[in-house]
Amino acid sequence: MISISTDKNKSKEERLEKALSASQMIQKNDTLVMSSDYYFLLADSFLQLGEREKCLHLLQNLYKKSILVKDNEGIQNASYSIAVVYNKETQYDSAYYYFTKSEKALLKNNNENLLGNVKIWKAEILSFKNDYVGAEKLAVEALKFGLEKKNNLLIYNCYLTLGSTLVGMNNYEKAIDYYHKAIEVSEKLKSNPNYLSYKCQPYNHIANIYVKNKNYEKAISFAKQGLAVADFKKVDPPLYCYLTNKLAYSKFKLGNKSSLKQFKETLKIGDQINNIPVQITSKIYLGEYYLSKKDTLRARYFLNDAQLQAHKNNFFEDERTILNLLALAYPQEKFFYTNKYIHLNDSLQDVERTSRNKYARIEFETDQIIQEMKMVENRKNEISKQFILYAIMSLLVLILLLIILYHKNKNIKLEKLFRKQEQALNDSQIYNLMLSNQQKMEEGKLIEKQRISRELHDGIIGKLSAIRMNLYEIKYNQSPESLKKHLAYIAEMKNIEEEIRNLTHELNTNVFSGSDDFETTIKALFTELNQNPITEISVEIDQRIDWSLVDINVKMNLYRIFQEALQNINKYADACVITIAIAKSETGISIQIADNGKGFDAAQTKKGIGLKNMDHRAMELKGQFSVESKLNIGTKINLSIPIEFNSFEF
Repeated sequence: MISISTDKNKSKEERLEKALSASQMIQKNDTLVMSSDYYFLLADSFLQLGEREKCLHLLQNLYKKSILVKDNEGIQNASYSIAVVYNKETQYDSAYYYFTKSEKALLKNNNENLLGNVKIWKAEILSFKNDYVGAEKLAVEALKFGLEKKNNLLIYNCYLTLGSTLVGMNNYEKAIDYYHKAIEVSEKLKSNPNYLSYKCQPYNHIANIYVKNKNYEKAISFAKQGLAVADFKKVDPPLYCYLTNKLAYSKFKLGNKSSLKQFKETLKIGDQINNIPVQITSKIYLGEYYLSKKDTLRARYFLNDAQLQAHKNNFFEDERTILNLLALAYPQEKFFYTNKYIHLNDSLQDVERTSRNKYARIEFETDQIIQEMKMVENRKNEISKQFILYAIMSLLVLILLLIILYHKNKNIKLEKLFRKQEQALNDSQIYNLMLSNQQKMEEGKLIEKQRISRELHDGIIGKLSAIRMNLYEIKYNQSPESLKKHLAYIAEMKNIEEEIRNLTHELNTNVFSGSDDFETTIKALFTELNQNPITEISVEIDQRIDWSLVDINVKMNLYRIFQEALQNINKYADACVITIAIAKSETGISIQIADNGKGFDAAQTKKGIGLKNMDHRAMELKGQFSVESKLNIGTKINLSIPIEFNSFEF
């Protein structure tokens, strides 16, 4: 297979000599298997010499020949090499197609190390195409291969790709975790000639995240840590430019004037090594810098140049950034650049959608081919006695499991039914206890009335009879002495008047009638739960309802709903007026509980336990439950319970 990391220090003459030697060896070897290594060597030489078309032509021939002779290893290596070349040239659709072809061949050979590399390449392509979910899935699959085989370079690349996908999904914290893991794994790559670059790259990615989040102090810190690893101006000039640009941009955003020099330096290096991403980034930063200095002429120069480069090379994310800056550089043409930005954004979304569909089709076609191959293999070994035996045993086990699951589900249903019946019984017992307590209260009221009756008869009536008898004497004797004597009896009548007033007050405290019906119980509940003496409670109950004919379970659930509603009003509403209306409707009972309290936003507020309980009880009664509420206006609870008409008397 070819490698894109061939020694860059070789001269053009050395590469030509290597290519000639490989070509001669291909001609000497008749068989494809013997000459395939020289094909890759020659293709690699063409690639390093800049002869991309010759490289691809040679690899395509090798791929076709490998298919003809059914050389699976040749297919996997040739398709992998073609994909690497296309990927290097940013032709991601073609790269993805050939990586998928290589993956199909690798699945037959069970080469997990190379399969992991293919998956991580595909993940990086999907990430570049903004299909972050698909990229994450492939990266995790590749990571499993890397961990199983202890392939540290694959693990490292997986952590970088997972970080990139999480950045795309705006999960910056988790992305930083993966980049730190990549830094740890890079320490195990010291024997690799690219060790210093591997160690530095995660710092570059972390610095980029902090630049995105406008945390420029941390961006500066990680950029400096990356630059401190080595003299990347010599070791890896593009990486040096990326880190320096992030460092300079962060300083510029914090008001440091020295950034201009660094932007110019990175642009110069980018021009020297013909690195388009570095050139575009440096020009963007220079444009933004000159905009901040009100030097629109220079800003326009760099931004226009960057926009042309970005558009030509399909760096659309950079182009979107540039269009925003151009709208500032050309205020009189702001509408033009804004429209252009919107159009580009919409186009990118369409491209992303099309790409996802395209890659999904490639995966589907590959899976289909793999399935067909498996079917062919299965046909060769099918209908064996052992297979039939295993199939029968599996079927029996499956039937047994289904029977177990059936009985288990049946037991669960019976248990739920039992619990429901038990709950209904408990509710019934609670309601009967409540009625019993109400009966005792009524008995207490009766005893109190009897006491007051005795007070009237034995006390007040007796005193009045005595006064009447004493005053009767005035009829026959009206002398001054007699009148003076009887004034004391008249004064005594005032005391009797006060005693009668006290008894009257006691009688007035008996609010409810003596009947122990449901209506009395509900009114007593409202009075009992009214914790705010200022709150006015109004209860209107339709007299057409004969509560004695309503099922006890209905009454129990209604009682609990009223109880829960009033507790919620006392806790949260801060209301001064509560209105309860219970009426007969066409299909049953219609209830509304309203207050003029604080209210809440019903659409945004999550239902609490109280509302859920009321809703659940309404469902048990096959009723309908709803809540209407508006901030600072109040809340209405609407409840409709279906009951047959013959349950009422009119």
